[in-house]
This record gives sequence, structure tokens and C-alpha cells, in this order.
Amino acid sequence: MFSAACTHLLEGVTLMIHQLVYYSRNTVQGDGRAMLTNMREILAASQRNNSRDGITGFLIFDKTWFIQILEGERAQVTETYNRIAKDTRHSTATIMNVRDVPARLFPNWTMGGAMRTPEVQEVYLQHGFGGPLEPSRLKSDQIVRLALDLQAFEMDRRQGQRLAS
Repeated sequence: MFSAACTHLLEGVTLMIHQLVYYSRNTVQGDGRAMLTNMREILAASQRNNSRDGITGFLIFDKTWFIQILEGERAQVTETYNRIAKDTRHSTATIMNVRDVPARLFPNWTMGGAMRTPEVQEVYLQHGFGGPLEPSRLKSDQIVRLALDLQAFEMDRRQGQRLAS
């Protein structure tokens, strides 16, 4: 229970969410099916860990790159990134941006993910990504906008599946 003085101090406080955007080179071996299986395992483990740690975010990946947005409390985001950076399924983890934001952009996703496939290529084209992703040439805001649109595409797809059943 807060005292009246403490409650008064908290009235104007906005709790910020820590957001980290990074990319890394994918070192997962195998053809399309093997890679997809590995990616599903990565996403499943991420969802378990992130649910436990209060992390949300989005993972974009293709045969060459992982690009990920992590959101949550500063200590948890930092700890999660440090654990990820040690994972041998990728190399050269590079932080693009770290900032505090007023709200989570991916509040319902302990880790949403989108592999670049023909099904979602239109979303990439809308953002000017016709060729391979080159994360070192991108700004984190471009990545965030792409991830938000990929999230919307996935939510629309799931809604369509629900309506069809």
C-alpha cells in the first residue's frame, strides 16, 4: 500500500518500456525444411523464456539474417539479449538501437516471428525490400515498421483462418 505522498508522486510517472533492436547472421544449417524446423524450435524456446521474463517482441528471419525487436523491463531485455548473443545458431550480433518507448508495440507476442516467404513478400515490397535484407544498411525504425506490418499480416491471416472454420 502506498502512502498518500507516494501516490501523489506516482500520479505523473509514465513507466517506459525498454526496446532493443538487433540483427545477427543466421548460421543454422540445412535446406528450407530443416531451417523451418530450427526456426520453430527457436520461436518456441523464445516464447517460453520471454513469457517467464515479461519480454515481448518480434523476430524477422531469412536464410541469412535474424532481425529482432525485444521489449520489456531494462534488466530483462539486457539479460535476454546477452543470452541470445551467446547462442551458436547465429553470429555477429549487432545492436541497431536501444531506447525507451511509452508502450509495447508487440504486447500480445511473447515472440512473434516471420520467415521471409513468398506469402509475405508483398509486405516486404511495400517497405522497399525487393532484394535481400541488408540490416547494416537499415535504420531501426524501418525494421520496427516492417515488423508491425508483418504482425498485422499474421493477425489478419489468423483471423481469416478462424472465420473459415
